[in-house]
Amino acid sequence: MKDEQKKREKRRRRRVRNQLLAYMTLMVLAVTALVALYFGANGVIRYIKNYNDKVNEVIAEAESDAAAELASAALQEQSEPESSSAVYEEKEYSSELSDDPLGELVDTLLQEMTVEEMVAGMFLVTPESLTGVQTVVQAGEGTKNAIVQKPVGGLVYSAKNFQSGEQFQKMLANTKGFCEYPLFFAVTAECGADADFGIADTKKASEITGTDQASEAYGVIAETLASYGVNMNFAPVSEIVPDDGDSSLQGRTFGSDAASVAPLVSASVQAMQAQGVSAVLQKFPGSGTEQKTLEELKNSEFLIYEAAIRDGVDCIMVSNISSKGMTDSDTPDSLSGAMITEVLRGDLGFDGVVITDALDDTAVTKKYTPAEAAVAAIEAGADVLYRPSDYEAAYEGVIQAIAEGTISKERIYESLVRIYRVKYQNTVL
Repeated sequence: MKDEQKKREKRRRRRVRNQLLAYMTLMVLAVTALVALYFGANGVIRYIKNYNDKVNEVIAEAESDAAAELASAALQEQSEPESSSAVYEEKEYSSELSDDPLGELVDTLLQEMTVEEMVAGMFLVTPESLTGVQTVVQAGEGTKNAIVQKPVGGLVYSAKNFQSGEQFQKMLANTKGFCEYPLFFAVTAECGADADFGIADTKKASEITGTDQASEAYGVIAETLASYGVNMNFAPVSEIVPDDGDSSLQGRTFGSDAASVAPLVSASVQAMQAQGVSAVLQKFPGSGTEQKTLEELKNSEFLIYEAAIRDGVDCIMVSNISSKGMTDSDTPDSLSGAMITEVLRGDLGFDGVVITDALDDTAVTKKYTPAEAAVAAIEAGADVLYRPSDYEAAYEGVIQAIAEGTISKERIYESLVRIYRVKYQNTVL
């Protein structure tokens, strides 16, 4: 009987989640007119069509769950008539509208997840790391088995995974179908003529001089990515670099003056996120900032991040550099509580998703094992652990840290709330 009650409770939670998502539908449809400001009538039509398809899926699932629940309740009533009060309480609970339907949706989902599933949901890895295949260009039984055995929160793809738009879209759709919980499907697609993933040529960042141009460029990028099923882009570059600065960033940044760059970054972010593609600013606090003090950064680079945070950027990637000028430590910023919790969350007020820089970078691996790096990142306040050098070792290290009390379950839950608010806010399932 207890097992049956647990099953009924899980069905109830699933039904509540679907009802909340359907309620959110009304809210999202109410603001689709805003999309027209960016993409015109055709863009809105496509947006609504895609959205309605998703809503129909939700309604179908909700109806199925409701039917199953009614059948279960009828059988229960035959054997235990007094159980009718519990059914009434369920109906009363589910009929109440929350002031924060997105929060209710996320909470309902997380209540269904085990600690192990939540920990796995903090990792963002390559499909090659997940499957062991040298270059992944399709998703079949191998991907399905790997995702079941090693569930992760997201996958990040590169140009080598892309052969055509049709192939890429099918691969992501198949992968999505294998997953019990929503994934981040991430790429790096910056503006410029050499963009990958079949994206039409745009002006490169250094050629963009106004917010309209920035919106147009990243609107083109987001439209293409969204058509494949991509819901996260490691862009735009939010750093400022002088002409004689980091050569790897030349042409990829919007300029060398923070006050001028800030509105361009914000416009890029808003253009992507309007189409359901979460922007990831890269990289905080910026190139060449290792020796700068907090006050110096507040009057330069931090102007960019403050503007983007104010305008609702979903995610920020924290660099593997060591900001000794602020922390007086050689700890990589991606593993530093001083940088993530005190500066980024505290001083700048960011409450979105914090993503580490690549944890397989030598700046990390020369000092930390995969497990040590993962634990340190979580302790520092990071939500997403990007590309550990050994996913399984990193995952097991976090599980062990929880068992030993080094990391609390509450701390994991905190990150998952942030992650799933972003995953669900644009109805990405």
